[in-house]
Amino acid sequence: EPPPSPPPSPPPSPPAAPVEFLVTVGGGSWESEVSWDLTCSSGLIGSGGSPYSGTLSAPPGECTLDMYDSYGDGWNGDQWEGAGNTFTLDSGSSGSATFTLAPLPPSSPQPPSQPPQPPLPGYCFAT
Repeated sequence: EPPPSPPPSPPPSPPAAPVEFLVTVGGGSWESEVSWDLTCSSGLIGSGGSPYSGTLSAPPGECTLDMYDSYGDGWNGDQWEGAGNTFTLDSGSSGSATFTLAPLPPSSPQPPSQPPQPPLPGYCFAT
């Protein structure tokens, strides 16, 4: 006999609109030693080295930036900038930082609705 079917799961709530943000990395020396991974609620959303410039997209929520330095002496002045945050690896071969990706406000505020226009004067025809 067929196994009992599982109870229907509630429909998933629609995911929050992803937030797009520009990430730039650079500004220091020994850029070839720098690498990083950015993980947000949806998983790995970006990784790279230095210099780097690109647009990433992730749903609002908590993100973790893992920073690595292949030589083990920190990022030597390189900085990771994105979503209003700036991080660097001060020393050592790895470090991580956590930040919250906030939903962006609408890029262009909606203009206030116009008051209804008075009807144009027209001609009344007697019936």
